[in-house]
Amino acid sequence: MIEILPMEDREREKALLEGLEVTGAPRVLLMADRGEALGHAAVEVAGTALRILRLEAAGYDPAQKPQGEAAFILDSLMRAAASYGETLGARSIETAFPDFFGFFHNRGFDTDETHAFTPMGTIVRYE
Repeated sequence: MIEILPMEDREREKALLEGLEVTGAPRVLLMADRGEALGHAAVEVAGTALRILRLEAAGYDPAQKPQGEAAFILDSLMRAAASYGETLGARSIETAFPDFFGFFHNRGFDTDETHAFTPMGTIVRYE
């Protein structure tokens, strides 16, 4: 079973947020399978935007193109982050780092030299 939820262990969350430039109240969404951490997304809502501060999959080398399980984990975390932000009123999503441009572009994001961005409706659909 895979769960994605805001971290309950505040000390671990604080350690994962260390070194990130935050403007609001950041949270960490942790993806785990049977208690084993598979990856996490550090996020915050700033105004009407969900900011993805960090996106990581265990054992994944960011210098490589995400494939297979790493791509699944990163995609799941990105979608969980979008749902989290949408419930808090975010109307757009943006990254706070200049990485994964191909990954985000393939999911409908626009990119520039510093980040990826898109309206919330690109990821969260209402039907």
